[in-house]
Amino acid sequence: MGDSLIQFLKRLKPEYKLAFLSALTIALFIHLYKFTNTLPNHDSLYNYYSDQNILGSGRWALSFACGFSSFYDLPWINGLFSCIGLAASNVVITALFELQNPIVIVLTGALLAASPSTTETFFFLFTADGYMLAMFLSALSVYLSQIQEHRIHRLILSCVCICVSCGIYQAYISFSLVLALFYYMVSLLENRYPKQDFYRWILSQLLIYSIALLSYWGIWQLCMKVQGVTANNYQGISEVGKVSLSLMAGGFPRSLRSVLLYFLQWDVLTHGFSIYSILNIIFLFILVLGLFLSFRNSGLYTRKWACLLFLLCLLLLVPFSTIWHFTSSSIGYRPMMLQCCTLYFLFCILLFERWSSSSLKSFVATFMLVVVANNALLANISYFQMNLCYERSYADGLEMTMRIHEIEAKQSFNQIAVIGNKLEAVQFQNIDFNTGKMRPSGQVHILNGGLETTLLFNAEHILPFLKYTFGIDYPSLSRSERLSLSKTEAVRAMPCWPDPGSLAVNDSVLILKISDTAEK
Repeated sequence: MGDSLIQFLKRLKPEYKLAFLSALTIALFIHLYKFTNTLPNHDSLYNYYSDQNILGSGRWALSFACGFSSFYDLPWINGLFSCIGLAASNVVITALFELQNPIVIVLTGALLAASPSTTETFFFLFTADGYMLAMFLSALSVYLSQIQEHRIHRLILSCVCICVSCGIYQAYISFSLVLALFYYMVSLLENRYPKQDFYRWILSQLLIYSIALLSYWGIWQLCMKVQGVTANNYQGISEVGKVSLSLMAGGFPRSLRSVLLYFLQWDVLTHGFSIYSILNIIFLFILVLGLFLSFRNSGLYTRKWACLLFLLCLLLLVPFSTIWHFTSSSIGYRPMMLQCCTLYFLFCILLFERWSSSSLKSFVATFMLVVVANNALLANISYFQMNLCYERSYADGLEMTMRIHEIEAKQSFNQIAVIGNKLEAVQFQNIDFNTGKMRPSGQVHILNGGLETTLLFNAEHILPFLKYTFGIDYPSLSRSERLSLSKTEAVRAMPCWPDPGSLAVNDSVLILKISDTAEK
């Protein structure tokens, strides 16, 4: 076994080794703060241990994908597995585009590692390793179905990769779609294959994605039937499969808005510019310049059929980046769902690397380093805010525990009811991912929408935090019982946490009132 592994590693091309090791090292370095500290987010509180079997959300393969690192929320283990998946994706991209320039290979891995999409995925570190596996499978599906590929078994494997990737997290189908488009566009510029092969590839891709998505949907339906589960309404999952003309037509403006907001951070006309948005605006201008130079220097303009196909790919980029907008009008794209947008930077690097002067190559590489540095900074700012959030939550949880023990010594109770909801009051930033509108604040960046100032904002989060952190484990009233209790005169008269009167015992039920806002 050991000898076989050594022989395999020896046979790997130096570019592949560089792609893996550089991406792994950079990712670990950028996100070390997250991997070596306990920095939970709101979902972490009920994922201390979870088999991730969330069929209702369509993720029938997530449990399998997360099983390699155990079902515990282990920052270092999950982080390491996540970075391995990210590094493996960089190897596949290196192989797909036949990258040989060490600078380009390292930059590609750095852009993936520092991407806001990767950072927000690491907010949910208990599933991040599974999501990075989904990204790897998405990239692999494109590599297996290249234009010159005619072997049926590899095309079937490409279908399997797409199907399983969707079963882990549906958003990564956009990663494979956008990667495939960029690969196709680069191939058109290079003019490496006969015209008929370019047309044949389009037909093969239509077949591959159709079979993969139908298989994904069929397996999902079968799994739900076996386990007696129904599709939930989260992010429009229950609407998948319901196609309408109005939904399709509305998908285009929604897609354009989501992609623009990813690059601009928010509605810059209303809320002003940031370093992140300024860098991305400059990047978009550089990308347009790269497209012009590659179009001219490659001679693409002399082949009309290739020009039309290239233009078609450009038109499909935005819709493919947010493909699920065409299946649901209620979906809101957040950064972690837009990992495919990182590929725009890779495409830009390739254009300048192959069809521009050495001075422009150096400029673009330097600019990309600035983008990586800024994104890495945003990642660590986010982790710093997560740390403050956890410390506040721990302090509040400890005070709640002490007061509960004081009440236990005087009065008996056998149930607990947390009344109220203060989610909107504790969010760093209420950013609408569909409109870019937000509350004015001096602590704003693209990842603020996934952060809070405290994790203890409703019953769903307070009770597991008290249970797993401090051992306060009492049965809770149901949601309907809490709503009924909140309407009683006695509870309405209670002050809110942290007032001393915010805890009281009524009919053997310990009531903790955190807000006058009704529970949603």
